[in-house]
Amino acid sequence: MFNEERWVFRGYVIFAAQMSHPTLFVDVIVPLALPQLFTYRVPSLLNDFIKPLQRVIVPFGKRKKYTAIVYSIHEKPPSGYEARYLENLLEEEPTISKQQLLLWNWIAEYYMCTLGEVMQAALPAGLKLSSETVLKLHGTLNRDLLPELSDREHLIIDALESAGELSLLDVEQIAGIKTVYPIVRGLMEKRLIVAEEEMRDTFRQRTEIIIILNDEYASEEALNELLGQLKKAPKQQEVLLAFLSMGNMDFSALQPVIRKELIKKAVNGQAPLLQLIKKGVFKQENRVVSRLTGEDDPESDYTLSDAQQKATDQIREAFTERQTVLLHGLTGSGKTEIYIELIKEELDRGNQVLYLLPEIALTAQIINRLRKYFGRRVQVYHSRFSENERVEVWNATATGDEAGSIILGARSSVFLPFAKLGLIIVDEEHESTFKQTEPAPRYHARDVASVLASFHKARVLLGSATPSIESYHNAMEGKFGFVTLKERFGNALLPDVFINDLRQDVKKQRMQGVFSLALTKEIDATLKANHQVILFQNRRGFAPMLECRNCHWVPHCAQCDISLTYHKAIHQLRCHYCGYSMNVPSNCIECRSTDMRMKGFGTEKIEEELHVLFPDVSAARMDLDTTRSKFSYHKLIDDFGQERTQVLIGTQMVSKGLDFGNVRLVGVLSADSMMNYPDFRSFERSFQLLSQVSGRAGRKKTPGVVLIQTWKPDHPVLKWVQEHNYSGFYLYEIEERRKYHYPPFSKLIHVTLKHEKAEELDPAAESLGNHLRKTFGVRILGPEYPPVSKIRNMFQKRLLVKVELNVSMKKIKEELKKQVDTFFKENALKQFRVIIDVDPV
Repeated sequence: MFNEERWVFRGYVIFAAQMSHPTLFVDVIVPLALPQLFTYRVPSLLNDFIKPLQRVIVPFGKRKKYTAIVYSIHEKPPSGYEARYLENLLEEEPTISKQQLLLWNWIAEYYMCTLGEVMQAALPAGLKLSSETVLKLHGTLNRDLLPELSDREHLIIDALESAGELSLLDVEQIAGIKTVYPIVRGLMEKRLIVAEEEMRDTFRQRTEIIIILNDEYASEEALNELLGQLKKAPKQQEVLLAFLSMGNMDFSALQPVIRKELIKKAVNGQAPLLQLIKKGVFKQENRVVSRLTGEDDPESDYTLSDAQQKATDQIREAFTERQTVLLHGLTGSGKTEIYIELIKEELDRGNQVLYLLPEIALTAQIINRLRKYFGRRVQVYHSRFSENERVEVWNATATGDEAGSIILGARSSVFLPFAKLGLIIVDEEHESTFKQTEPAPRYHARDVASVLASFHKARVLLGSATPSIESYHNAMEGKFGFVTLKERFGNALLPDVFINDLRQDVKKQRMQGVFSLALTKEIDATLKANHQVILFQNRRGFAPMLECRNCHWVPHCAQCDISLTYHKAIHQLRCHYCGYSMNVPSNCIECRSTDMRMKGFGTEKIEEELHVLFPDVSAARMDLDTTRSKFSYHKLIDDFGQERTQVLIGTQMVSKGLDFGNVRLVGVLSADSMMNYPDFRSFERSFQLLSQVSGRAGRKKTPGVVLIQTWKPDHPVLKWVQEHNYSGFYLYEIEERRKYHYPPFSKLIHVTLKHEKAEELDPAAESLGNHLRKTFGVRILGPEYPPVSKIRNMFQKRLLVKVELNVSMKKIKEELKKQVDTFFKENALKQFRVIIDVDPV
């Protein structure tokens, strides 16, 4: 005897006899911050289909369902609970590769997070199905209860009768309130509605309708006869002639034509086209098309200078001995052309290339340069792209499709499923934006790239004009290969850097708003010579704070320990940490004085005052406020590159790798806040940022000028920037790091505690610090409040773990996790959030 089993696989209902199959179980990764794997039973019918690293749908908790990744397959049932059946397979082949799983495991271990958190970060949203609560009318709807319902309940019932089903978000919009659970619960208790969980697949293939000529007309004779028949229907004849002109005139091999293009070519052709389809002349079909774009016939002409060729040869030689090479090239030295040469060699070997950039803004200009040489083989992967576009790039990368040969992307690109990775380029490797800070995993893309390369036996090229102290130290110690590029491309000269002492300008009353007299004169001279200007201020908005002149009250965020920034364009005060906003008060909340003033300045104020001094200038602002849409970077950069904009005002976005040939002047409006920030990396970041933004000037034949406004003209960082002296800066900074045992002479881990109440956080943080000191001794520093002590209604206090290089970091992290867990368990502390950040920046 046997039973018949029914199962749904990839949309098909399968019936099969239940024979003597072994009972299989799978351990799966669920995209949640939970420390363990979860075990599910495999329906016997799927025994021959299940594979490691596939995506499957599993039930989780009472009602939810998630996409999970099969970690392992075995025959051992879980202990302590009865395994539930997995519900379905989402594909026949694995979603991730073995190398990816190795990388996920390494990230989870090194950065002290869970595999679920890594999965959540790694997979594009289109590959992570999760169930959504859907509301439907009860099968036995009791209409006698309807007259008793409130107006909002009536709205929901009416909408359900019309639409059939609603999501909770739909109900929120219909009811006009955020908290709909009481209403929904009440309707469920009255047995008027039911809640179900449905899996939603967000990925949709792009399709287009094509028009195809039926086979009976695929000859010259048949077409001539048809054209004769259509003389009495001239509009239909016009559509047919348009089709023939678009589908090439080879009657034996007419190509399909895109429907919307055919209708566009044959004016008012929609109705006659429908008539031709009804007559059987044409048929229309849906065709899947790729979202991956690019030119099919790229140019390939470029010539390396002698210095670039020498550096390229040295990189090749260094790769014979080292997996990772650091290219230290001046700003404007032509590192991109060297990257292009090395990319070409990898493509000739049949390999893929990952080109990592720290900012989405940089992709706008770099992608044009790369596609000039490699066409549609270059694809972009970052968060501004849609879910569907990211899934298509994922699939192209996994299959080794030519359209995924070169991936240009931000830090999340390290998670792509490369089929044959040969080279990773980390451009501007020093940038802190390569580090993910929130949420977990808190990984550094530069370091993950090195591990990823080792799994693929690929090579890593780090490039920067101002390398991180750690990378430069590794090169000096021989851990990395090291190549320098000491001259600018085309024999362009480094810009002259001038330090403008604001103390003297203020004393002699020479300031014109936020501009010193010297900077105003330089802007005027530059514009009159038809050159361009970049103005840099690492603060967006109009003014950092509003202050009462009488009692010095300052409006603060209701959720964060920070003053609100005034944004004039929207006439609001806004928090740059949580987004909280409020209207500008007309008088002081404390003393009721109306004497309020703006203190400090951001990019918005610079733009306004520039137009006061130079009313005819065309200026644009590039900061987070002006670059929120997908293509806003492209437009800003294209306008400036095509010289439609004379002055570009921006935050650190304008400092990173942008190449504009007509920029003569770079003005730094205020250099002091960066250098005074309370962090051991403040000098390093200040030097890098000022050097990088200075490097935007004079990149072609026009000599460049950089003018830095400061209240501390004698600061050593400014001297090194003025002299373009990275090695001098490095020698000073490395000795400071050695003296105080900071990276690269130690490893750091931040342990941050968060709680809604400072009075509960303070003793808990002190107690945790004392608890950890029993095990780790003087390695534990703090706890201390960070510069911003409260964010999103959560106070935070931080402990620093400083670990010597000769100690096993793996053992330290294992013991740290154990001791933190023990502390909270023994003290029964609740409502605390603990964040562990390895290698913080």
